[in-house]
Amino acid sequence: MSRVIRSVISMTNSENTIRTFATLRFAGDELDPDEISRVFNEKPTRAYKKGQTYQPGPRSPEITGKTGVWYFSTKHKVPSKDLADHLNALERLISPFADQHSRLRELREIMERKNLQAHATLFWRGPPGAQHPSVPSAAIAALGRLPADIEPDFANEDC
Repeated sequence: MSRVIRSVISMTNSENTIRTFATLRFAGDELDPDEISRVFNEKPTRAYKKGQTYQPGPRSPEITGKTGVWYFSTKHKVPSKDLADHLNALERLISPFADQHSRLRELREIMERKNLQAHATLFWRGPPGAQHPSVPSAAIAALGRLPADIEPDFANEDC
């Protein structure tokens, strides 16, 4: 019986060390952050135009954007430790249910007209020995329709 209890405790501690989130970023010299925000009807985590000054962190000096950026992170919006839940949030952002892909079409038109690139980063940190998550094919397909490149950043913590 003590072996079972130790196993449950170990699993609970491992679950507590998992950190995960996903981001979607649009970038380009002609990017207008307000235009992307209007399409998504969502406030970005960070956004600025090329040449606009912004403060990247609370103790960082102001810097000038070398290109325009619209950046959305699920880090403080999705409480789950399951990467699939974070990817679902990005999928709903790109193509909400019953939208008939009109948001996706509008985003693709803006990306083409303004020569914008889209990038998704998938972040996962787990305990030593934990298996990295898989990326669901539906999420790959949804991000690919933008198109957005996908960069997984998966790692296990050192002991």
